[in-house]
Amino acid sequence: MKKYILYILTIIGIGFVSIYFDWEMVLINLRSMNLYILIIALSLQFLTMVLLSLQWKYMVSWIQRNCRFIDAFRINAKGNIVDAITPGVKMGGELARLYQIKNRLDLSYGEATVVVGLQKTISLFSFLSLTIISLIWFYTTMGNHYKSYFNLFLSAVVVLALGLFVLLILCVKPNVIKKILYKFSLKSETIIKIENAFGQYSLSIGKLLENKLQFLIQILLGIFIWILFAFKMALVIKGFNMKLDLISIAAITYLTYIVGMIPLLPGSIGSFETSMVTLLVMKGIPVEKSIAISVVFRFVTFWFEFGLSFIMLILDKLRRYFVKDDGYAKGRI
Repeated sequence: MKKYILYILTIIGIGFVSIYFDWEMVLINLRSMNLYILIIALSLQFLTMVLLSLQWKYMVSWIQRNCRFIDAFRINAKGNIVDAITPGVKMGGELARLYQIKNRLDLSYGEATVVVGLQKTISLFSFLSLTIISLIWFYTTMGNHYKSYFNLFLSAVVVLALGLFVLLILCVKPNVIKKILYKFSLKSETIIKIENAFGQYSLSIGKLLENKLQFLIQILLGIFIWILFAFKMALVIKGFNMKLDLISIAAITYLTYIVGMIPLLPGSIGSFETSMVTLLVMKGIPVEKSIAISVVFRFVTFWFEFGLSFIMLILDKLRRYFVKDDGYAKGRI
C-alpha cells in the first residue's frame, strides 16, 4: 500500500512540475549546452562501462580463468537494460547479471551468486564511502536550513550501510545463516544451496582480503568509477556555463544517487531528477537551468548507456545468429 502511495505522490510531483515550470526556458537552456563538452561526457560514460566490465571480468576470474573482456561487457550490458526497467537499488539488474553469468559462462548458481556478491560489495563500499563524505558536506553547509532533506539522505545512507554490514556479518558468521534459514519452511536442498553460496562468498571475500594489493586495487577502481560520475556532472554544469565548486558537485551527485536507490519508479525516473534539481537550486542555480542540467546528466549516464547496451546486445544476437561458434557459452539473450 505504501509503495502505491509513493507512486502516486511521485506522479503528482512530476505532473506539478510539468504544469508550473517554464519549459520554454528549459528548452532554451538545453540548446545552450556545449556539444564538445557533451561528447567528452559521453566518452567518459563509455569509459565507465569499460571499467565496470573490467571489474566484472576480474570478479569472474576468481572462479573461471578464461573469462574474456567481451563476455563481461555483454553480461554488464544485459544488466544495464534490466536496471533501466526496475525500480530502486538495481536488484533486477543484478539478477539479470547472475542469470547471464550462469548461462553464458556455464557456472553454477552458487558461483554466479559469489561473482555478483563480490562486485556488489566492492561497488557499495566505494559508493558508501563517498556518500558519507557528501552527507557530512550537506550537514556542515546546509543542514541547519534543510533538516528534512538531511534526514532523508541520512536514512538512505543508514539503510545502505546496514545492508552492507548484514551481508558481511552473514559471510563472517555462516552459522547465523543456518539459524535464520531453518526458521523458514524451505526445502533442505534450497537451504544447502544458500548455505553453500554464502560459504563460497565468504571464502572469496577472505581470499580477496588476503591479497591486500588486489583488494586495494578493486576498492580504488570502485571509487574511481564513482568519481567519474561526479566529473561527468562537473562537465555538464560547465557545458551550461555555470560555476560550482567540485566538492559541491560531487556531493550533489552522490546524494542524488542515494535517493535514486529508493524503489519508486523504473530506473528511478522522476525521483532522481527531482533530487538533483532540488540540490542544485539549494546551491543557487536557477530552476530551469537545474532541470536542463539534470536532463543532460541523466541522458549521459542513463539513456546513452541504455541505448548503447541495447544496440550492442542486438548486434551480438545477429552476429551469433550468423556465426554459430564464437567461443561464447551457448544461451539466449
